[in-house]
Amino acid sequence: MNCNQYILEEINLQYSQLKEVVQCILHSILFQRSLGTVKPRDMTLDCVEFSYVKADDPTSSKNIEDKSEELLSSIIKRKAKTAQLSISFYEKRAKTNFFTTTTENVCWEQWIISFRLVPTMDQKTLFSQLTDSVNKIIENVNQDKNIPPIQASNQMPFPFSIQISGSENPGVADMVWNMFKPPQISK
Repeated sequence: MNCNQYILEEINLQYSQLKEVVQCILHSILFQRSLGTVKPRDMTLDCVEFSYVKADDPTSSKNIEDKSEELLSSIIKRKAKTAQLSISFYEKRAKTNFFTTTTENVCWEQWIISFRLVPTMDQKTLFSQLTDSVNKIIENVNQDKNIPPIQASNQMPFPFSIQISGSENPGVADMVWNMFKPPQISK
């Protein structure tokens, strides 16, 4: 199975809006990939009157909270005006060597989200960008027929990882390589 890659349009926002918007986008993707008995939870951004739904899963919420904080810290440290992160979903596959069988995580879907920090942002424009992004997420998920077999019965049956891009201005070769190379999942 090949890794499907979805690149969302760059979202322009102010520094103070970044953490909330990152959480909104990541939760929207995870909610669409949640399977089984999912407890939806309605959320509203404080920075703009935008509502979205997230899966009420404490582990995923903690992971997203930590990664949004890490992205914010990275931007402060680098004094960056742009940021990029990806969320990748994995399938566990058996890998047989001569004498042993192990499992490996194989990426089957990756989402790339880019942000540009701007000095001022009209709330109407940010609302429109968020609406477009969430609609694009829903559209892509509904068209995707390439989902691996489900092997777990919990809300998040596929392991996932969230990676933050490390450089503000990567070279063209690095940028192309990073776009097509799924990040490794930590065990």
